[in-house]
Amino acid sequence: MHKETAVEKKLRETASGLFPDEVECLVGYTQSDIAGRTNPVFIKEKAEAGKLIFDRFCINNLSVYPYYMKDEFMGSIGVVLKPCDVKSIAQLISEELLDKKKIKSVVVGCGGVIDIKRIQRNIGGGRIISAAQSGDSIEINTADKSYTLKMADFYAEKCYGCRIYDSPPYSDIFIENDEKLPVVPQNSNPDLLDILEKSELEEILAFWEKEFSRCIRCYACRNICPMEVCRDRCIAQLDLPRWQSGKINSDEGKFFQLIRVMHLAGRCTECGECQRVCPANIPLVTFMKKVNKEILRLFDYVPGMDSQARPPLLTFKNVEKNIKEEELF
Repeated sequence: MHKETAVEKKLRETASGLFPDEVECLVGYTQSDIAGRTNPVFIKEKAEAGKLIFDRFCINNLSVYPYYMKDEFMGSIGVVLKPCDVKSIAQLISEELLDKKKIKSVVVGCGGVIDIKRIQRNIGGGRIISAAQSGDSIEINTADKSYTLKMADFYAEKCYGCRIYDSPPYSDIFIENDEKLPVVPQNSNPDLLDILEKSELEEILAFWEKEFSRCIRCYACRNICPMEVCRDRCIAQLDLPRWQSGKINSDEGKFFQLIRVMHLAGRCTECGECQRVCPANIPLVTFMKKVNKEILRLFDYVPGMDSQARPPLLTFKNVEKNIKEEELF
């Protein structure tokens, strides 16, 4: 039985107060029948606010929903978000893909979220039948064995070094959380981008060739991404003109991911959803981190941090102060 926490009580009270005047529908988290997971819930009246939960298993980014819901409701849509997730809403607003007046961002302070896939790898892939937080540990039960794991070793990759867990860059309502993310928790895994940047070009190309050869083109990365709003007219699936074949191989996988990276350059908020849902475990976030690093270097721009700032690749300037044209030729 799920025991209501202090932050859940505040969230439920806040959600109840939004109906019926401020929102027509609120997207939030609720319990799942699958251990270590949460499900999205779509609340349409204050009596349903008791379904809402907020804990360390709320890893998914719910900002993927409002864009596809906006034409279904006359009123505003509310969405429960972590501080890292609200960057996606801010980015969608900055690109005029969402109307700021029709979105109510309810941001909850975050104590970090657990990567259940990392736990499954650690315990050898066994089916988890229960998962619960116990202080600084996670209690995991499988059909054959029980584990007590140190929580700090199993945060989602995006939690390590997070600076905005209790200071979101954008929000309509902010709910303080007594559970705080430890200051710069240490990731036991070395940063892949740092490793690649120190490698030779041939090694980098060989690495991504190997990774993209495992892409099965399931489009989970595209479908889960809040910024990829073109899924109904995706260039990868057009018949006329046909840009990409249906073959599953390294070249086609690489081509599809290069299309994604071009469409997300200067837009990706590094929420990590693409990598989380990838069945082949391709390190897609590393690819986008490198692109964002170049966007910052060239344009002094970080996606999702300012809902009023236009993304650099959606604007035009005669002169970019960080690009020395005379050095390009």
